[in-house]
Amino acid sequence: MIKNYLLTAFRSLLRYKGYSFINIAGLAIGMACSILIMVWVAHELSYDRFNEKSDRLYRLVQTQYYSSGPLTTTCMPGPIAGDLIEQYPDIEDGFMFYYMPGTVVNYGEKNFNEDIRMADPGLFRILDFEFISGDPETALDDVSSIVITREMVEKYFPGEDPMGKLLRLNNDHSFKVTAVVENIRKNSSFRFDFCIPFMFLEEVGRDMNSYGWNTYYSYILLADGITEEAVENKIIKHIEAQGDEEDESSIDLWLHPLDKMHLYDVRGGGLIDQVYILSAIAVFILLIACINFMNLATARSSKRAREIGLRKVVGANRGKITFQFLIDSMLLSFIAIIFSAIMVVLVMPAFNRLADSELTFNLLNPANLLILIGVGLFTGLLAGIYPAVFLSSFDPIKVLKISNSGTRGSLLFRKALVVFQFTLSVILIIATIVIIRQQHYMQEKDLGISMENVIYIEMEGNVKDNYHVMKAELMQEPSILAVTRANTLPFWMGSNGGGFDWQDRDVDNDVLVGFAYAGYDYDNVLDMNFTDGRFYDQAYATDTSDGIVINESMLQMMNMKDPIGKWLANGDMRWKIIGVMSDFHFLPLNYEISPFIMAFTSTDETGTMMIRIAGGNSKETIAYVEDVWTRVNPAFPFNYDFLDKEYQQLYESENRLGKIFTYFAFLAIFISCLGLLGLASFMAEQRTREIGIRKTFGAPVGTIVMMMSKDFARLVIIANIIAIPLAWYLLKEWLTNYSYTTRLSADIFIYAFLLSILIAWITISFQAVKAALMNPVEAIKSE
Repeated sequence: MIKNYLLTAFRSLLRYKGYSFINIAGLAIGMACSILIMVWVAHELSYDRFNEKSDRLYRLVQTQYYSSGPLTTTCMPGPIAGDLIEQYPDIEDGFMFYYMPGTVVNYGEKNFNEDIRMADPGLFRILDFEFISGDPETALDDVSSIVITREMVEKYFPGEDPMGKLLRLNNDHSFKVTAVVENIRKNSSFRFDFCIPFMFLEEVGRDMNSYGWNTYYSYILLADGITEEAVENKIIKHIEAQGDEEDESSIDLWLHPLDKMHLYDVRGGGLIDQVYILSAIAVFILLIACINFMNLATARSSKRAREIGLRKVVGANRGKITFQFLIDSMLLSFIAIIFSAIMVVLVMPAFNRLADSELTFNLLNPANLLILIGVGLFTGLLAGIYPAVFLSSFDPIKVLKISNSGTRGSLLFRKALVVFQFTLSVILIIATIVIIRQQHYMQEKDLGISMENVIYIEMEGNVKDNYHVMKAELMQEPSILAVTRANTLPFWMGSNGGGFDWQDRDVDNDVLVGFAYAGYDYDNVLDMNFTDGRFYDQAYATDTSDGIVINESMLQMMNMKDPIGKWLANGDMRWKIIGVMSDFHFLPLNYEISPFIMAFTSTDETGTMMIRIAGGNSKETIAYVEDVWTRVNPAFPFNYDFLDKEYQQLYESENRLGKIFTYFAFLAIFISCLGLLGLASFMAEQRTREIGIRKTFGAPVGTIVMMMSKDFARLVIIANIIAIPLAWYLLKEWLTNYSYTTRLSADIFIYAFLLSILIAWITISFQAVKAALMNPVEAIKSE
């Protein structure tokens, strides 16, 4: 019996080739899009779950409360993990973790800029790393030990045994290779090429025993059966016991599970938003493809009405007929899944470039085969269940007596499906416009400083000690306009603190203030504006000892008039305000501008040199900078980048989302158009005789095209009426993740409305014009 059903399904497929092509193409494209997104989502959801103890490992997070508002941070004081393990049996183990980017690693003649990770030995006791050589229990016991990956062995020690060999970092400290681990999984939050002991920070002069400085990342492993709620209050009390009694701020500490760390930002949102958005697109696209199938199947019901009537007359019951049409649907679905699998394999490299990922899709992988079979079954059932039930319900007597079995109910259902399909498409169009606008807004927004034609260099090796010599040489080149130094980049000044006091302060006003260090000419390099006073100037000797520069938000918070010359203090430090900077975005646009001060830098606090160059001859100017660098600092390679380019990279995630959304939205609309084309083709076929008679009586082509288009136009207008308020609400909620957003202006919805009407009209007109140009004599004769 199954064989007969399959033969019937194949015959139906071959008999209606155009209908079959539209269905298979729509389903295949929809399935391929959904599978691509599912593979990406599955990869993101798999982060860190391969670790056996992942369900017990947590990152410490604290929220500090000030009168100016709360601050949530993952940065913790240096000694906390060790103290907690020692004092609380509920905490089985833990480790501190820190980053040391832009470090020069040297072995023999090889010099490369690398990112170094620092960790306590607990890292290797808790997490699952595959050790090729060395002992995970002792790999980081010595302060001069270093753990490297297989890839770094091939890079630095090809053909050699690396164990016991010495690597030099920044031409200053030597580390002995004590272990080699397999290249770390791509879905791990703890990826590294080099890992050295966390206690090395103490060797270079950092105070690792203070609770007053939150800089490092802390992870704890709870004992079996212990919940995070049981531990959080103990840690809060522990931190409060270490604090200053005069500190008026309060804290709230909580534990962030490892399996949520990759997806959920501690301040809300995070990559999980992209997972939800792309998952919704996958569902939308698959629904649109299934709607095409249902629409075309029910629309063409009259073509198989007599077949159904005859089957029922000779004894076929409704269940068998339903099963027959489900077989038809499944056959189309599994043919489509074959083509979709081929598409996924072919498109995966391009998708990886677009999503900045390294995903693979091996057709022989059992998990991937299950995905394909699951998508095929789901799509076949979803697309086929209504047409199967609808077609099997025909009354055999009625369908054998009349040539058209279409009912008002089925027509209304088809119209409802078209409205639903285009509602999804319009939502995608609006969302694409808003995401692209938000992306453009964030990249083009005036930050209050100018970063164009500014390069930055990390000050490694001898540059700090020879900064003044290097700056003097650089300023001899006419195309170099200004040179300065700072402790960080101007759009990522994340350091902050409380306990500030100032002249005439309200005693209840305890605020969190951001701060950074900068040298002379910082204002000239970044073309900063001042509302009052000035920046640090070599003509004023006291600037470096007791001068301070604040921003407008700080001045507003202090509620101070005529601030120049008034004092500002923090702990033992006391300054005089010499200038008020116009507000600028010293953090990414996810953060609002807040109170901020800029202190004068000393050598120890400097990490970055910034150079403003004249436009037009940047290559020659950069070559000059490199020559000066090489003479001053020959042991370190010259590495630079443009400040505005680095700023753009902050929003790579939003850029990728915008591109992905655009491509998939286009494909969703394309699939919708395939469905409209099929329906328009069927309508033209059903109205062939009517069109012929109208042309015989002189109806022009335009009138016939308008007649065939207006019904669909009404449906698309209804879809817009439903989609626009839905899209407005969803996107308004999405934009709350950003402190500074583009406007949901009326033109966005007007563009989406006009675009959807135009797309639908072009799709339908193609078939309508074809029908209208048919010879009326042939049209009438064909009936």
